[in-house]
Amino acid sequence: MKSVDLLLNEHRTIKRMATVIEAVADRLDRGQEVPTRLLGDVMDFSEHFTSNCHHAKEEHHLFPLLAQHGLGPDSSPIAALREQHEANHAYLREMHAALTRMRAGDAHAGQAFAASARDYVRMIREHIRIEDHYFQDVSGLLTPAEDEMLAGRMAAIDQAIARTVDMERFDTMLKEYETLVTRW
Repeated sequence: MKSVDLLLNEHRTIKRMATVIEAVADRLDRGQEVPTRLLGDVMDFSEHFTSNCHHAKEEHHLFPLLAQHGLGPDSSPIAALREQHEANHAYLREMHAALTRMRAGDAHAGQAFAASARDYVRMIREHIRIEDHYFQDVSGLLTPAEDEMLAGRMAAIDQAIARTVDMERFDTMLKEYETLVTRW
């Protein structure tokens, strides 16, 4: 399996969480309760898996490698992808702030969380659609040695994240919440 395929597989996991987040936003918009544990887990997954793990692999390793093939940070696809990463981080900050207000008892914070969550889900789905197409196009540029090096660096990120976050918990949590939101 090519290293880019690992990123594409992670996209599928992130899209599954996007579906959960969308269901959470729907429920909040209807004025219904959502357990704060679930909201905290959504944020934990989005911050650690999506941002700190997945985006780090792209930003710190794939994009620089593509730059060596003439697809530098100023090329429009890479620049656009980086901008979308930043937008995703901004939505997560908004969601985190809303969650903090929810925990403090702010009655309107659920709607703020839902609005930012919807923006986040829209952006992440579009971002993944673009990356899925783009990554498949550029994966052929990487030599076998570059691909092996990239896979090793991506594995190192996984190991570093695993020292601070139980990554296996995310899979279990995601399955639990997928089942829960189908019952809502």
